[in-house]
Amino acid sequence: MRNKGLIIALTLVVTALCAYFLFFTYVSRGVQSKAVAYATRNGKIDEAARQHYLDSVWRAPVFGPFTYREVRQSELGLGLDLKGGMHVTLEVSPVEIVRAMSGNSKDPAFNRALANAQEAQKTNSSTPFTALFAQAYQQLAPSKPLATIFANTTNKSRGIDINSSNEKVIGAIDKEVEEAIDRSFNILRTRVDKFGVNQPSIQRVKGTGRLQIELPGVDNPDRVRKLLQGQAKLEFWEVWNQNEVGPYLVTLDKQLSAKQAAAKAAPATASATDTTATAAAGDSTSLAAQLAKKTKDATADSAANSTQGGVLAKLFTMPGRLGVNLRDTARMNTILRSPEAKAILPPPWLCFGA
Repeated sequence: MRNKGLIIALTLVVTALCAYFLFFTYVSRGVQSKAVAYATRNGKIDEAARQHYLDSVWRAPVFGPFTYREVRQSELGLGLDLKGGMHVTLEVSPVEIVRAMSGNSKDPAFNRALANAQEAQKTNSSTPFTALFAQAYQQLAPSKPLATIFANTTNKSRGIDINSSNEKVIGAIDKEVEEAIDRSFNILRTRVDKFGVNQPSIQRVKGTGRLQIELPGVDNPDRVRKLLQGQAKLEFWEVWNQNEVGPYLVTLDKQLSAKQAAAKAAPATASATDTTATAAAGDSTSLAAQLAKKTKDATADSAANSTQGGVLAKLFTMPGRLGVNLRDTARMNTILRSPEAKAILPPPWLCFGA
């Protein structure tokens, strides 16, 4: 038999690949089974708890050095037909784009044309919305050019001025709509990739502003809906320098450490309490005494050095820097929400522990 060795080699390679992917599928199913067991209470599965479990192990090793994320990426993709999931169709609204480009114009003819174009698109979906809008506006205000509405500082970079023709204005709107669809496609693709779905599919329906998304294996539609429909918001926060927040942290660490030391040394009787308090006051090696001795200069360096061994210092990852390991964020947030922190830290800093 010719090429017998080649056939055997190919068979072995294919078998090894199948075993490889099947193994990761087995590991993934095991993690999911543990999540179901974790979330099952009285025979009912709490979807929020199950998803919380999966999120907690997403970047954690679940088999040797392989994280759950890597396992999901390597498992067999069964697709919607075999595994089920979600099929979502989204559409970019050109109405809001046109309205934004006009600077939210209050012109009656403009707003009426938008409404008429929306109604016309229900029965004529193959015609672009911008063409329907231009036609409706031409009927309502034949002597008033679109440039009077769209000529503003924002559209100046798009080549629209007071002398632009209606065709040029509509062309600029069409270009902006296309760019908005492309941006939406890239944003959704990034979100879907981070969602942890094995072999998702996202594609644009040609000639329309619609995007079709297939998510195999997804069984939490509410979470997917929030993920896909959520709006990204840009926020600005005031940044505190380390030397500004250092004195507050020193004071907070001193109070928390003293409270912790007092709790550990609490006696069973009132007489023992007096004796212990007296001894602690004269003990120069106690935690509170050491902290008080080192916090004379309220600077960033003293904040790092003075809290060594303190409640906060144990959570900071690097000396002289304010950083907390991911596993300690819950503990740090608890401290920042404590009555002591609310009494010592300034209000802008407290928002980080909310």
